[in-house]
Amino acid sequence: MRKTLLSLLLVVGLLLPVMAVNAQGGEDFVCPNKGGTMVVSYGGDPRTLSGLYANDGNSLFVVTFMAEPLILGGENWGDKIEPALAESWEISEDGLEYTFHLRQGVKWHDGEPFTAEDVLFTYQAVQLEENAIDWRPNLMQGDQPMQFEVVDDYTFKVILNEPDAAVLTSLAIPIVPKHAFESLNMVDAPYNTNPIATGPFKFVEWKTGESITLDANPDYWRGAPCLDRIVVRFIEGATNTANALLAGEVDFARVDGADVTPFQDNPDFVLQTAPRDLMRYVGFNVRSPNFSDPAVRRALAVGLDRQAIIDVAAGGYGMLADSLFNRAVFMYEEGRNEQYPYDPELAKQMLAEAGWTDTDGDGILDKDGQPMHMRLAYMGTWSLMQAIAPVIYDNWRALGVDVELAPLDEAKAYEEIYENTSTEKPYDATIGGWGLFGPEPDHYRNYLANPTGFFAFNNQQIIDLFNQGRKVTDPQARYDLYAEIDRLLWEDLPMIPLYQAVGAWAYRSDLNIDAAELNGTFLTGLKYPGRVYFEAQ
Repeated sequence: MRKTLLSLLLVVGLLLPVMAVNAQGGEDFVCPNKGGTMVVSYGGDPRTLSGLYANDGNSLFVVTFMAEPLILGGENWGDKIEPALAESWEISEDGLEYTFHLRQGVKWHDGEPFTAEDVLFTYQAVQLEENAIDWRPNLMQGDQPMQFEVVDDYTFKVILNEPDAAVLTSLAIPIVPKHAFESLNMVDAPYNTNPIATGPFKFVEWKTGESITLDANPDYWRGAPCLDRIVVRFIEGATNTANALLAGEVDFARVDGADVTPFQDNPDFVLQTAPRDLMRYVGFNVRSPNFSDPAVRRALAVGLDRQAIIDVAAGGYGMLADSLFNRAVFMYEEGRNEQYPYDPELAKQMLAEAGWTDTDGDGILDKDGQPMHMRLAYMGTWSLMQAIAPVIYDNWRALGVDVELAPLDEAKAYEEIYENTSTEKPYDATIGGWGLFGPEPDHYRNYLANPTGFFAFNNQQIIDLFNQGRKVTDPQARYDLYAEIDRLLWEDLPMIPLYQAVGAWAYRSDLNIDAAELNGTFLTGLKYPGRVYFEAQ
């Protein structure tokens, strides 16, 4: 159902004259029981422990227990704009100045006070091109950087050169302490493996290949956590994670993709589900000669059994996608785009209409003497991708596509796919997952309106519309603009969205997470991890 204009204003934080926002942080929670260690699990060693560089699952899972932004609701920080380290803000009548009132009494994990100087330092470090921080485009308006001003220790101002409807979510970047760095240069800073933050848990120890230990922050501004400690164990694969839970080696974990029947009707465990702000996809290098035609990409979508992928790879925990945007974005509307049906015979017909037929009888489609070869690259160490790849292979091979599976180790995957900013890609297609973008569709711009992104996608009409999106401040006009982008992307299809993830979390029955709020738009699955506690025995 189409969301109302009121909900747009609340969720997206669009510009309104002299707008003031203030909300309670829920600091009045009192732990019913204190103490204990909760063991959780995730795939493997983080690439970093700095909130500014954490943009992969292994890193974000740990960082989210420790770090905090000014505002929730930006990329990686949930699906609703809410106060965090900033307790309120005001917007000037012309929409060019945002004044943030910071929480007083917040301490860094080393006991130093959090002030506006830390916010200024963080944003300036992000804007420093040499730091190569992914958030940098969020703090730029075209080629001009946003301007920042420290008014006093607990008042911070952001000054724009033009109204920016995405500014609140753009500022939702984890804040780092100025006193922990010698300069704005942080590429090789010790902080990246030994962080200091303001969140409910603080870093203690990293045992490479095994675990990370986090202790409770007794000075946390929302109140000291109920638990004494969280241990993040590195366990790859949903089945291995489920087995660790059943063996009593893990207390809380996400288990979708595994057989969850042992947790059902089991008095020793609770099994809960929640939608996640995550998409699994197969994307095309649209500059590949074989896959540059949108008609070919649409045919391959029709020839792909996406429901089978959900059943095989996700254990049934997923929803067929009908948009390249995740459901968390403010303008998502179920049913706006007509689903691509699974119909192999129709897919063959569509490919033939696009000029691809098997002229020599070898089982491989060809056009103008060129066989339809596809190098399909993906992170081969990711168990989910290992499960998805064979389904794609079988479906498209049956259509006559010469699919070459190219599983890459982590280093090679980052080199070829995730950190490759060249328009020349060494693959024809790639399997991946993305998300935690929150309610703001502008965060998809780096992938869907970026000729050097994963898909080398260069549809100028879509690029132009994305560029307009931040400048449009009328709620209905902005809704309509992104709805048009949604429609155009569904036709051009630089990527086939496989499914929207649904998370299944299993945990010990004596572990209470009610006040912690199970929330699939946070990578940890917990909005307030400091409120998890063990029931008294």
